[in-house]
Amino acid sequence: MSGAEADPGESQEARDGLPDATAETAVGAGTLDYDVVVPSHGRHPDLLLAAVDSVLAQSCPPARVLVVMDGNAEASRLLARARPQVQVLEVEEPRGAAHARQVGIDHATATWVAFLDDDDLWHPAKQERVATWVSARPGCRAVRSGFWTFTEPASGVAHVGTLAVELVGSTVDELVAAAATAVPRNDLGYLDIDGDSLALMLERNRGVIGSSVVRRDLLQSLPAVPAGLRPGDDHALLTLVASRTEWQLMDERLLFYRAHAAQDTRDAAGDAMADLVRARITLWDLVGDVAPRPLESYGPVYRGEVRQMAWSLVSEGRVSAALSGYRAAARLLPRRRDRLLVLVPEPVAWRWRHRRPRGPWRPASGRRPPG
Repeated sequence: MSGAEADPGESQEARDGLPDATAETAVGAGTLDYDVVVPSHGRHPDLLLAAVDSVLAQSCPPARVLVVMDGNAEASRLLARARPQVQVLEVEEPRGAAHARQVGIDHATATWVAFLDDDDLWHPAKQERVATWVSARPGCRAVRSGFWTFTEPASGVAHVGTLAVELVGSTVDELVAAAATAVPRNDLGYLDIDGDSLALMLERNRGVIGSSVVRRDLLQSLPAVPAGLRPGDDHALLTLVASRTEWQLMDERLLFYRAHAAQDTRDAAGDAMADLVRARITLWDLVGDVAPRPLESYGPVYRGEVRQMAWSLVSEGRVSAALSGYRAAARLLPRRRDRLLVLVPEPVAWRWRHRRPRGPWRPASGRRPPG
């Protein structure tokens, strides 16, 4: 309540809008042996420092914070000086987030590995809540929490894809305060995939890397996500995890996910959609042999993405690129019907999907049809 004094008997979790963990953490459930992997290009040092500081401020601190700098030696030196408690791993030549994240995984030694992007932020109690969760579920090997979307004041960003921006703030303290009274605007039910994780991850990305925590031994047994895969590098890693274990979901929003206008792919250019389609093909190369559903069952989803790619390229005057992309994407569409439907322009497809159902045929005279 605005202006009211805090109840001295109220827990910090309750004041921060989280379920009370006092009874659970009193018996030692709030401890967790984990490393944190943060891949970064170092292009936004202020955002990176804020992300790292949200890790260092955890009520359940990490064993190590591994920031993997992707081809930015100057940013590596600046971070090492500014945060000497962080271990900076430098990749000499830029190879993308997938490779940087894999370097961090290879260097991890703790029982668990948590991930964070270099522009997102953790709630101060995030890892303590993870510790409580996994201590109560010994079979858990991969878990993630929900998240709040946020943006900086005056950014002008209101939506990213189908997600609405929920919070406005610049610091963890501001976001925690805002979250305590905010009404969620995004339905995160799509993250609840326990029991069918791999099949649903192959359909679309049903995770967010910054809230994910995975057993190190599982991560280090996986094949590496191909370097340079973008977009879809995080989706690929989360799907690889799903090929070995189920993703569990904590029903709490413990990540502050920064919204950028560039993340919106609803009206993405042809090249961006081509990259997305290539990422889908890569996923099936990685886990297709253990997929619980046949490739053709994903036709309605994949053909929409392939259609958007092809017709975006056509609208840009790049017909040959559209044909080349269409031929490559045919691997995703084993059914002839799906491949043909890609050739239908999106406005026509939209009108067909939203056509009004027709009633039974009646002649204008009111007489019954002959026969």
